[in-house]
Amino acid sequence: MYTSHVGKVGPGSGSARPFLEGVRVLELTGALAGPYCTTILSDLGADVIKVEPLDGDNMRRRRMGPDQISMPFNLVHRGKRSVAVDIKTKAGQDIVRSLAKEVDVFVENFRVGALENQGLGYEDLRDDCPDLVYCSISGFGQNGPLRDAKGVDLIAQAYGGLLSVTGSEDGTLAKSGFPMADLGCGMWGAIGILGALQRARGGHGGAYIDVSLADTIAGWSVWEVADYMGSAEVPGPLGTAHRLAAPYQAFKCSDGQLLVIGGTDRSWLPLCRVLEIDLSHDARFASEYSRFVHREALAEVLQQRFDTQSRDVWVEQLRSVGVPCGPVNNIEQVLADPQFAARGLFPEDPERFGQSRVVNTPVVADGAPRARSRAPELGADTAALLTELGLDEAAIAELHRDGVVASADVVSGVRS
Repeated sequence: MYTSHVGKVGPGSGSARPFLEGVRVLELTGALAGPYCTTILSDLGADVIKVEPLDGDNMRRRRMGPDQISMPFNLVHRGKRSVAVDIKTKAGQDIVRSLAKEVDVFVENFRVGALENQGLGYEDLRDDCPDLVYCSISGFGQNGPLRDAKGVDLIAQAYGGLLSVTGSEDGTLAKSGFPMADLGCGMWGAIGILGALQRARGGHGGAYIDVSLADTIAGWSVWEVADYMGSAEVPGPLGTAHRLAAPYQAFKCSDGQLLVIGGTDRSWLPLCRVLEIDLSHDARFASEYSRFVHREALAEVLQQRFDTQSRDVWVEQLRSVGVPCGPVNNIEQVLADPQFAARGLFPEDPERFGQSRVVNTPVVADGAPRARSRAPELGADTAALLTELGLDEAAIAELHRDGVVASADVVSGVRS
């Protein structure tokens, strides 16, 4: 019989075996989508090996000062191992092929076709690695008329329709403040990988996974597609309002702070009681659908009441009667929030993580250790990994002399 453990498992308790213990991942990635994908796998317990160019991932150079660590790099490469290899050389390509034989998962986000040109595509590896799960992350995917077009987060938000519905009702557009295409694509990559691993471990062979930034955004257009199919009207931006329900938006309170209401039909009467308004005789607000149709007029009525008290007072009163609501927090407030602290989302351990905070993978479960350690120095694990491949000290030294690999003890000027 199933017993719920919700609320009983502490964040990152890890008293059981990590979910992906024994899974090895090889990543040739840069920017955000690819590294975020493998960070999820690392936090779930996988051993992730990051292949970097000899001068390091570009994100290593995004630091606030010359003597500081790169916080962006550290956030999305924590808990991994680093091997510095020039994959433009035949010897470097041979090293990657050898590493691929020792791992379960291969993740890359190079330009479409770039790794195939170097003999490191899925078809190049599958004969020697029949159970390999190979994931390619790109702007528009590996096929279609735009397969060769360059795509970044903003372009994907625009192309996939998100930008057209995000912003003010006056038509002023706004991109999502978080890089939704990058982060979402990394998540879809991780989901596909986990599914393919299940199949591979069942003895049915590896898989090739193709995820894109544009597909990620377009694939989230559930409400907008439903709205369009039902009304034949092209959806536009609604500010903080919902496309199918009301009241469902942000309101300013007497102290200038904002709260959001996620109104449902069940919470309508409790909301009216807390706000001390009687709208029972107004046909415009008699049903959930009519409130949605007349959402602007409804918002004016509600705003007049929210103007009379502070945000925290309203949030406390509304929550006490079960009305979905919450404050509009900035990032400083998010980091200090006790709920997120209880969930272990932003652990503080500078010695362990190399900076004051990290952003955990939001999976709370026994066996999900989440963030474990800081990002590696460039080439920190080059020698160890080459040794695991069977190379002796002389062979490794020759690779160094030939400029094929680099190790942390011989790399200067680039720190994670």
